[in-house]
Amino acid sequence: MLIVLVLSEGTHSQTLPFRTYSIEQGLSESVVHSLIQDEKGYIWAGTGFGLNRFDGVRFKQYYEDDGLPDSRINTILEDERGTLWLGTDSGVAILENDTIRTPDYLSALNEFVIHSIFRDQDGNLWFSTEGSGVWKLNNDRELTNITEQFGYKGIEGRSVTQTPDGVIWMGTMNGIARLDGRDFTFFEEMYGQSMTEIRDMIVSIDGSLWIGTNGGLYHYIEGRLSRYGRSHGLNNLSIQSVSVTNEGTVWVGTEAGASHFDGEKFTNYTTEQGLSALIVYETLIDREGNVWLGTLGGGLSFFSGETFSNYNVDTGLTNNVVNAFAEDHEGNVWVGMYGGGIARFDGDTFTYIDESDGLIDNKIFTLFEDSRQRLWIGTRDGLSVYENGRVSKISEDIFPFRVIRKIVEDDEGYLWIATYNSGVIRFDGENYRQYNTGRGLLNNTVMDIKIDNEGTLWFATYGGVASYDGSSFRHYTIGDGLPSNGVIHIHIDHNDDLWFSTFNGVAKMEGDTIRSLVSDDQVGIVSYFTIQDHDLGYWVGTNRGIYRFDPDLYFEAENRVDRIQAFKLFNVNQGLIANELNAGASLVASNGIIWLGTVEGLSLFYPERLKKNTTPPGIEFEEIMVSGHSTAEDESPIYTHDQNFVQISFTGLSYDSPNQILYEYRLRGLDQGWQTTRERTVRYPSLTPNQYEFQVRAYNADGVISDKTARFSFKIKQPVWLRWWFFALIFAAVVGLIIFYYQYFRATKQIDIERMRVQIASDLHDDVGSSLTELALQTDFLRAGDIGDELRDTLKQLGDQSRKIVSSLDDIVWSIDARNDTAGDMTDRMQDYINHIFRSDEPVVYYDFEHLKMDEKLPVHIKENLYLIFKESVNNIAKHSNATKVNILFSFNGKTFELLVRDNGTSFKNDRKSGQGLRNIRLRAERIKANVTIESKEGFAVHVKGKI
Repeated sequence: MLIVLVLSEGTHSQTLPFRTYSIEQGLSESVVHSLIQDEKGYIWAGTGFGLNRFDGVRFKQYYEDDGLPDSRINTILEDERGTLWLGTDSGVAILENDTIRTPDYLSALNEFVIHSIFRDQDGNLWFSTEGSGVWKLNNDRELTNITEQFGYKGIEGRSVTQTPDGVIWMGTMNGIARLDGRDFTFFEEMYGQSMTEIRDMIVSIDGSLWIGTNGGLYHYIEGRLSRYGRSHGLNNLSIQSVSVTNEGTVWVGTEAGASHFDGEKFTNYTTEQGLSALIVYETLIDREGNVWLGTLGGGLSFFSGETFSNYNVDTGLTNNVVNAFAEDHEGNVWVGMYGGGIARFDGDTFTYIDESDGLIDNKIFTLFEDSRQRLWIGTRDGLSVYENGRVSKISEDIFPFRVIRKIVEDDEGYLWIATYNSGVIRFDGENYRQYNTGRGLLNNTVMDIKIDNEGTLWFATYGGVASYDGSSFRHYTIGDGLPSNGVIHIHIDHNDDLWFSTFNGVAKMEGDTIRSLVSDDQVGIVSYFTIQDHDLGYWVGTNRGIYRFDPDLYFEAENRVDRIQAFKLFNVNQGLIANELNAGASLVASNGIIWLGTVEGLSLFYPERLKKNTTPPGIEFEEIMVSGHSTAEDESPIYTHDQNFVQISFTGLSYDSPNQILYEYRLRGLDQGWQTTRERTVRYPSLTPNQYEFQVRAYNADGVISDKTARFSFKIKQPVWLRWWFFALIFAAVVGLIIFYYQYFRATKQIDIERMRVQIASDLHDDVGSSLTELALQTDFLRAGDIGDELRDTLKQLGDQSRKIVSSLDDIVWSIDARNDTAGDMTDRMQDYINHIFRSDEPVVYYDFEHLKMDEKLPVHIKENLYLIFKESVNNIAKHSNATKVNILFSFNGKTFELLVRDNGTSFKNDRKSGQGLRNIRLRAERIKANVTIESKEGFAVHVKGKI
């Protein structure tokens, strides 16, 4: 039974690629009243229940709890500072620095519904209100009701705009007003046309004015007013919104869908073409040229162009799983469905054929028209052929094979038929010959067959690729470079190079070399086919959609970004009916349209309609978290060493293919080069202390880089134990310990030495001194006896010498003894010696020890040599001077010392010469590195000064 479905121009039974964003995707409400795109690139949608910011992937909502005066947002405007002005049902609010507030200078508007906000060329703001006309806010924050000022009170303002000549146009429900300087004119009619119930106005790129009313669309240019209505193709006269593209074409939202006017005709879009709802309140053309439609009940509809049109069971197909296409000699396209039979499309009409018409099975895998213009139909249950308007079955007796995957014809008229389990069959219509694993194949599941210019047959099997030249087989597997042995499709391009689609991506064969072409972000991809369009561009069908592949960019890529950008994906976001395509289910028709079979219907793809997106994407930080705490990108914070887990989220703002934005990022201070990702969050755990700057930039799906690089600088401080001052402290402590140990060791040694000195002094005094004293006494005893004079003289000399030695030994013992090391001990010793030498009343000795620190210890060698210098000086006075007065000065402060011995002698008892005594004084001063001065002009003086 033939079924005919007629697709007339008016019905448009195919669906178009409208993308829908509603509550399910995060929109706060599905009624959208206002839309804008801000300077950064975000899309803002005002709904009946809050404000929404959209980045292409996620929505961020703002409600009354966040500061909105009313939940319904009727209009949004961004000023030159990036502040958003929000018109609500209860006045105006502003959003800046992510904070919503209602300024006091706008309080007069709080009781009014705000329909629109407009900023003129001078920076003044205009507010269209319900019931109070149009208000103006100047740069001095002075608010004036303009319509009331000119005598029009209580009207309902709807829209304000300004033409390039500076004229302000105000659209109201009562008419249109024109303000040129101070010249105000109000029209209820213009050029015989009613101007009431104006809903929206916009100025085009040529300076003309488009006016949307409840009675159609008006165009005012150079003093002429034109009206467009149903007779011109407009689907509905009740216009809600008007937007103008960069090319000057116009989109309008109506109560019956959306309409696009190209200057000659209207193209209408309704729910039948995929629009999410019939009533369109708002229209927006973003900076990439995409169309956004705010609807009543359907949320946001996104439209990027008619690059795809789709068919499924809802629009006439008998089954959604489309496996095969063929174009016959008359230009008809045949479609094979798994469970729905076949359909012939003649450009307007689908004609369906199924088992009731003689088809052997409704589960179709492949279609092929041979050189005799017969259409061969490969099914799950065998072969059928369509010829002269009739379908016939190939009997099992003639052809006993099932699950037919592919059919081709060689130059001799033989059909080569690929089967799922039975290998390859050569068939002439009556006889067949089978090629399987027993006759040269590596696997009996054959998915595709191609014949090259030399007549060699190429087979795609689940065991790799096999070629057959008529006499022998040759095989290619993973070992030869295939990404997988499961090969699904073969394509021979215009250069006679072979392309193999496998379960692990696509590969290209040049000569005998096979090269896998899987990009870095295509791990796990299944490639179902590779084809070329009429411009020889390459297209790869996969389980993720269809990729446009640029081999020149791929093979000449100097970096990972170029290699990834060589593949551009088109999927459901761009209008493809489903991401999962089917094996070999493609056709490049003679008119250039690419037919694509998927698991959810078929898509017609128009590659000539594609336009490169040359608009650089925006790039913004979404959230910066450091050890669980949020921070702003412009703060340049400093963190402690344990605040070292950094998580940074960012977003690229491009809406044509938001999930295909590629990011390059690096962390200066850690990364040597740029990293690439399609993820929108990166994490850095356990960063070491350093100065860092995170940088990120974005590429859109066409490889255009963002104008700016987003940056975030921060510093992680060294822990206390790694800072310079801590090292300095440790160093000082170590040095202090070394000094302490040294001083302790030195003090200990000094104590030991002093003990030894005391011991030596005691031993000398007790042993040697007593022995010498005893010797002197013995000599005295012997002299008292009856001895000769000569012996008596000898004993006297021996006794005197012993006493002299005892006296010298006494000085040595005093010097060695550590108990005599202080300056006080020194002065005591000096006074004892003076008392011993000068026994008479003259000379009188004067001591000057006033500035002496008596407890200060003298080094042994200083004490010894100073005392001996003192003795030598006193002895010199005693022997040679007639002095009556002797002055002795001694000072020591721990660092410097001074000794002065001076008399007032004027004549000599005998000649005073520079003998051995004076030489000894100089020698001893030299030993302690002291300066010595000896004078004899006005008395005798020895002056010694030195440093420790």
